[in-house]
Amino acid sequence: MPKTILTKLKENPDYLKESVKISKEKAKKGKFKLISFKIPDAQKEALEVICRRQKTTPVRFLKSVIKKQTSRYKPLQTPISYVTENQLQLFDIEPINTEKRKKK
Repeated sequence: MPKTILTKLKENPDYLKESVKISKEKAKKGKFKLISFKIPDAQKEALEVICRRQKTTPVRFLKSVIKKQTSRYKPLQTPISYVTENQLQLFDIEPINTEKRKKK
């Protein structure tokens, strides 16, 4: 006879809490690298002006610029061809041999 939730709760009062913990999968952590660089005061002030006008933070602004530049250099993903050797060629049109028709 299967145990119901009530009987499981009587045996173990923390049953529902444990089942919630088990059901939640941990998210995969992203890999990040720290990069630091120096800029002159004039560029820092210009960066702050740009960020105020666009209502963003300097970090988000710099990330968006870096993402735009690096997206051009990502390798193109070509689709995988699943055509096998024994696959039917339904739409290959072969020319009709006219010599055979003339002989008949």
